[in-house]
Amino acid sequence: MLRINTGSEPDNVDPQQSSFVSEIQFIMMAYQGLMTFDGDMNPIPAAAESYEVSEDGTVYTFKIREGSTYSDGTPLTAQNFEYAWMRLADPETAGQYQSLPCGIIKGYSEFSAAACQGLTMTETMALDLEQLRADYGVKAIDESTLQIELTAPAPYFLSMAALWIGVPVREQDVALGPDWWYDAENYIGNGPFVLTEWDHGNRAVWEPNPNYNGPLGPVKLQRVEYYMISESQVAFQAYENGELDILTVASEDLATVESDPVLSEQTVNTVGSCTFYFGFNNTVAPFDDIKVRQGFAQAFDREAYVRDIFSGLGSPTQSFIPPGFPGYQEDLQPWPFDPEAARQSIADSSYGGIENLPEIKLTYSASARNNARFEWVAGQIKENLGIDAVLDPIDPTAFAATTKDNPPQMFSLGWCADYPDPQNWISLFQTNGLLSTRVGYSNPELDALVIQADVEQDPAVRADLYAQAQEILVQDAPAVFTYNDGGPVLVKPYVQGVGEDTTTPIDYWLGFFNLPNVDVQP
Repeated sequence: MLRINTGSEPDNVDPQQSSFVSEIQFIMMAYQGLMTFDGDMNPIPAAAESYEVSEDGTVYTFKIREGSTYSDGTPLTAQNFEYAWMRLADPETAGQYQSLPCGIIKGYSEFSAAACQGLTMTETMALDLEQLRADYGVKAIDESTLQIELTAPAPYFLSMAALWIGVPVREQDVALGPDWWYDAENYIGNGPFVLTEWDHGNRAVWEPNPNYNGPLGPVKLQRVEYYMISESQVAFQAYENGELDILTVASEDLATVESDPVLSEQTVNTVGSCTFYFGFNNTVAPFDDIKVRQGFAQAFDREAYVRDIFSGLGSPTQSFIPPGFPGYQEDLQPWPFDPEAARQSIADSSYGGIENLPEIKLTYSASARNNARFEWVAGQIKENLGIDAVLDPIDPTAFAATTKDNPPQMFSLGWCADYPDPQNWISLFQTNGLLSTRVGYSNPELDALVIQADVEQDPAVRADLYAQAQEILVQDAPAVFTYNDGGPVLVKPYVQGVGEDTTTPIDYWLGFFNLPNVDVQP
């Protein structure tokens, strides 16, 4: 039995509606997509036993594994996948990741007009939805063959086909109502485990799916228990008491772990999947001037930030794609901490010097942790630039809406990988992209590189195009990239198959993509 803390009760584990880590941890225990990932984060066949790609790179044909069933023994067919991908696109589903395939799958943007084109729900529902469904590029050719037609070549699509958004929920289960997933007996999937017990807010129990036939099996574990302990101190005590087997080290416990002769030997160092940054509104003063943005990038002590705010957890960064991911550029570090160079950059700007800058306001989601974090940032700006920045804490819900619709002058956000491909990072900063709109950024040169890279089928050429685009992004400094997450995770010595060489940054829990070798032998 393996015992893990997931931190909190997931809000929604409907695969076509979910987006948060705690939700995905649930979904991918019970379900499996057409593809999954291996230990090197390469997409490999999962529910599909094979796939073919047309010569022009726009038609993917998946063959479902022969004899596949759900955990209750009912057949798993291509029609189940057609339903799931159709449901993802259906505007009535209104999932949090509904916009991800926009412009990629044929007919998706037209069908998901609200998510992809900005139409209101009323406008979307007034469209000829029946015809849009018929034109949608996902079709079950027969019971074992699914065909997905794209608008253009997308070399990253196999990774997208491994995500939770396309796993085969059953129409009969969804028909039970909007909260069909809430009861364990209704949560029937094709993944490596079966949800046998769900004590909401406390614990979920998983047992091996006897009908699972994908690459993450055969499963050695006889039971996995998810605990929902939100207080890190309580979770740490549970690990010390032998009630948990794997636990991410919180910053307040790091010193204790490092100084303890037993705990310090039970750590596995991990690379994270997220990059955090301070964003600027590039359309308002003074961050409409690239030299001012570059000056702020040079005035930020990333090493001290990680050390003082996060107790050394994570690693400083000046670029966007984190270590461990395709596209990481270790030498892309144009903005080392240099207050003198920072002041000179601002002097070279159209503002002519720091004394001519308007008021700098730091807007953030109000919380005790963020209050301390932004007080530290304001201290950096004062010490290194001589600027008295104004703290602007606002309601968390209002903050989330503000960063989407009308970016504050300066604020903090992060981005975590959905799948291991540079497209999931750099393309977000092209004009009108998910992240470029949050900072008001646009560079036609970056756009041209990204547009070419997104459809390029030669891996080396594609990688070079994204690298050029990332260099432009970092030089333009629409945001100051500050640190990547990651750090030590506590793993009991009797847990096998969970180590630095057998884990990936995109694991749903540490060692998940090495599942056939994960075991507990006290």
